[in-house]
Amino acid sequence: MSFDPNTFLNATFDETNDTKITPCPAGEYLAMADKVEIKPWASRDGSSSGLKLSILWEIQDENVKALLGRDVVKVPQDQMLDLTDTGALDFSKGRNVGLGRLREALDLNTPGQPFSFGMIQGRLAKVIVSHRPVGEDLYAEIKKIAKAS
Repeated sequence: MSFDPNTFLNATFDETNDTKITPCPAGEYLAMADKVEIKPWASRDGSSSGLKLSILWEIQDENVKALLGRDVVKVPQDQMLDLTDTGALDFSKGRNVGLGRLREALDLNTPGQPFSFGMIQGRLAKVIVSHRPVGEDLYAEIKKIAKAS
């Protein structure tokens, strides 16, 4: 079967689309880090900016998939990163604690062991999913992470 984008563009449909997504239920799940990115962020008023680590976790729970009617359930986690004045990752005391906790949960926080953000992808962890209200909608997000064992 060949796909013609113009035919698809001009096709008509009688069905409607959902306007809301049911979030992953709040709870504790085994999850795999599926997509890992470093993204810039800026405050709405422009007074501050930086980088954040964004991870899309794939929930490894068949009951949740069945409940939501999806083959794949993904929940995001954003971790703001502390940087030095030169723009490097800050390793000083009390800085990047959230990143340290993430690395510890994934067995990637051993002194002397090389680490890169790409090493997070494909790793398993136990995640705590919570809900964040935005207007009338609820969005699932990762609030806490621990070792998968």
